[in-house]
Amino acid sequence: MEKEQILKKVDECMKRCDAEGLANSVAELLRVTNEEDASEELSKLLSKRYTTFKADSTAKMMEIIIRKRPNLAMLKFPGNYLFRVAIIHGSIDLYECYIEEAIEPFLKEKTEDEIFECYLDLFSLTEKLTEALSSQYVYCIKGMDFNSAFARYEKNDNVLLINQDDYIILEDVVEKYNTILGRRNIIKDLEKRAGMVEYLN
Repeated sequence: MEKEQILKKVDECMKRCDAEGLANSVAELLRVTNEEDASEELSKLLSKRYTTFKADSTAKMMEIIIRKRPNLAMLKFPGNYLFRVAIIHGSIDLYECYIEEAIEPFLKEKTEDEIFECYLDLFSLTEKLTEALSSQYVYCIKGMDFNSAFARYEKNDNVLLINQDDYIILEDVVEKYNTILGRRNIIKDLEKRAGMVEYLN
């Protein structure tokens, strides 16, 4: 089977949250391409399906991928494709999955210095990505970018009518806001894991 056909199968399995099908499709993919290409392609599919609403199920899909071939999560460390998906979306769910499934097993037999260096590398990359990605955000101004509600639903005063384009813009703003908060929380967690700051209990 061709790579593109397998990727379509992977995508379908992700949409259906088909754990067994996804694991089998990842194995098929690894038979027709190398690990680095597979890691990049699988990361693109995870990123494409991610929203805050789907964070939990997307993290489950990431878990299945990493468990099928743990090395996919460590290639090009610290700039691994799977880790980048977590940071790009500011997803705590994806980040925690990556840490639990890839980093913690990797660090089991490591020294304190090696553990510190590992988390410091992840922290440094996260800060760089956060700075680069944050510069892409622009103001969203009511009256220019969206109009918000234009009427009340006559049968229920609590229901507002809103233009579909405005709704899409507001959904996008919420996703970006969640991304910003998520990255902030990821940075704090990496600081803590690296022992860079003291936290009060």
